[in-house]
Amino acid sequence: MNEVPSTLFFESVVRNEQRGFFLVDALAARFTYLSRDAWRQKILNGVVTLNGEVASPETIVQAKDKIVYRVDDYAEPEVPTHFETLYRDDDFLILSKPAGIPVHHTGRIFYNTFTGVVRRAFQNDEISPMHRLDRDTGGIMVLAMNADTLKRFEKSLEHILLRKLYLCVVRGSFPEGETVCELPLAEDPQHKIRIKMFPRENGKPCKTVFRKVAEFRENIGDIEAPFSVVEAELFTGRKHQIRAHLASLGHPIVGDKLYDFDGSFYLKLVEGPLSENDFRILGAHTQMLFAYRAQIAIPGKNPQWFAADNFPEEMRQVVQKIPQKWF
Repeated sequence: MNEVPSTLFFESVVRNEQRGFFLVDALAARFTYLSRDAWRQKILNGVVTLNGEVASPETIVQAKDKIVYRVDDYAEPEVPTHFETLYRDDDFLILSKPAGIPVHHTGRIFYNTFTGVVRRAFQNDEISPMHRLDRDTGGIMVLAMNADTLKRFEKSLEHILLRKLYLCVVRGSFPEGETVCELPLAEDPQHKIRIKMFPRENGKPCKTVFRKVAEFRENIGDIEAPFSVVEAELFTGRKHQIRAHLASLGHPIVGDKLYDFDGSFYLKLVEGPLSENDFRILGAHTQMLFAYRAQIAIPGKNPQWFAADNFPEEMRQVVQKIPQKWF
């Protein structure tokens, strides 16, 4: 069902601000993963059509024109495509996403996004996520079954997704009890990694509450003990909030390529795949962060707690040691 086709077609519609552009310029301006010269060659090779017809690079495009780009011998990295269905009705779908698959397309993954996998599984092209999880984060997500539900409820999601609880495996001995972190977060335009979030006075207000679950004295990969299992509850939804807050507290998440080891493994990943030795140093192939519980109020129904346990295997090996009374 999720085997990537060898030939893939990418469709786009010309935006209003690109009307009057040459076709090659419209493509180069919007899809920067190829240079203008490369797009020109693709058009000359006949793999780009405009409104169903082969066009020249200098064809003038108008708003709402349909461009189709054909890619032969298409390939993309393998990702996990299994998921758990926790709830389904005519309007809403609650699933548990596996760690390691992006919710939306990235520079290297277009076909096997989580959104694409779910749409194909339910044979419904209108299914849309109402929020997102990072590629390396697994766990509970709420999706709309149709465009009307998405339009009606997307901006009031806080009245549906009432509480979000995550389990994290972090380095070091985390403080006992409850820890409240309210450090404001923002990107640093001067930093070598532009997407990374830092505590900054001019950052957006944030609040995360952490509760220590357990502490262990065995090593994880090449990471020396101790390490802790922590529950995190979000009260705001900033980018990378849990990861950035834990790193700022001195307890980065095991396997976090961006917020541990000063982001060196994230930078290495940009250049190419990581080695098994890299993962051993990181402690895991995917970061040990999982959205395992959520209180959700489906419109017209009483709030209900949902739980997911399809942890990535390396995290499962840790979680299964937690005293069951915690759950």
